[in-house]
This record gives sequence, C-alpha cells and structure tokens, in this order.
Amino acid sequence: MPAVEHRRNAAPAAGNRVRPGPTAARLALALVALLGLALATGWLLTRSAEGDAFERRDAALVRWFAAHRTAFLDTLSGPAAELGNTRVVVAVAVVAAAGIGIARRSWWPAVVLAVALGGELAVFLTTTALIDRPRPDVPHLDAHLPPTSSFPSGHTAAAICLYGAVAALLLAGGRERWRRLAVVLAVLVVLVVAAARLYRGAHYPTDVLGSVLFALPWLLVTVAVLHLPEGSRAHGP
Repeated sequence: MPAVEHRRNAAPAAGNRVRPGPTAARLALALVALLGLALATGWLLTRSAEGDAFERRDAALVRWFAAHRTAFLDTLSGPAAELGNTRVVVAVAVVAAAGIGIARRSWWPAVVLAVALGGELAVFLTTTALIDRPRPDVPHLDAHLPPTSSFPSGHTAAAICLYGAVAALLLAGGRERWRRLAVVLAVLVVLVVAAARLYRGAHYPTDVLGSVLFALPWLLVTVAVLHLPEGSRAHGP
C-alpha cells in the first residue's frame, strides 16, 4: 500500500488534523501577544538613562569582551555569528525543509519552518522599528551592522526558531541517537550565536534575553499548534 502510506505521512496524523482557520487564529493570537511582550520589554529597557546603574550593569559583559578580545576569537566569532544571519538562516531552512521533507515524503517540515521563521521575523522587524535602542558603546568588529536597533537580537531569535524547529522535526520522526544529538546541537548553536554577537559588540545581554523571551515561546507555540506528524516517526536505536 505505498500510496496509502504516502498520504498518511504527507501531513499530521488523522487524530491531529490541522484545521486552517482555527490554527491560523491561534497562531495570530500568540504572535500578537508575543509582539506585545517584546515591545513592553524593549520599552522598559530603553527607559533607563545612559550611564545609570542598570545601563552600566547591562553593558559590563560587552565591555569586558571588548577589553579581552584576541585575534583568534575575533576571527572565530565572525562565522559563529553568521549562523544567525538572514541569508544563512534562509539557506539552512530551505535545505532542512527539503531534506526532512524528502525523507518523510511530507511537505509539513516546510510549513513548520516557514511559520516559525515568518513569525519570528514579523515580531523582530516590528519591535526593532519601534524600539530604537542604540548599539553598545564599544568598538564593533562588524564594519556594517544591520540598520536596526540593538533590541532585540535578530540573530539570536532566528537561531532559536530555525535550529529549534529543525530539532523539533527530528524529534518527531528521527532515530533516537539523532533526536538527542539534534537537541544538543540546537542549544549549542543558539548559545554560540548569542555569545558571538555579544563578543562582537553588536548587542547588550538584555537584547539577547529579549529575543529568547519571544522567540522560544513562539517556537513552542508553532510546534504545538501545527502538530508535528507522528505517522512518520522512525523506530530504531
């Protein structure tokens, strides 16, 4: 019954059938709530005056990094930060959607990745347009930083949603050894991207935390609402 098996794996299992209308409504409601959270957080962060105690504490780690830079880490942090760059994120998402989709004979991975990254981008662009936070006052290693405010960290948010969604897709259908590795790698990549952006002077620590505050819940909502297909779960060690 190859045809029947193919149809069964093409979308979420029948018990978890996704209805477009209610699903879109739940996603939109979550997106609006998380956008409000991101804007409120950004507004609170920008209320502190330059040079006050909170601003000094927030900038302390970035200034420490700037004062302890090395040629090796300067070189290494560039490619590390690029793991959250828009072009890299899009390329990895396309490859992951195609690879997992072909392996599962399903178009659903592409939907999950598109929703996760599309929602993240919508919140990020809206927040950065309305919260005009200057970059940290340290030498920047990137000659041309994106023309957006420091809050939130788009690289960190994109890394959370991309690599987290890929890990979730593998968790839903991969072999046990790959499922464990996927989670570890996803967490590691996010930490590396966030640390690299701080090291290179692009963001304050609170910019990174602000990204986690909206991107991680959005990833979890996306995975929960879209019901990753169980029918294609692979069994084995």
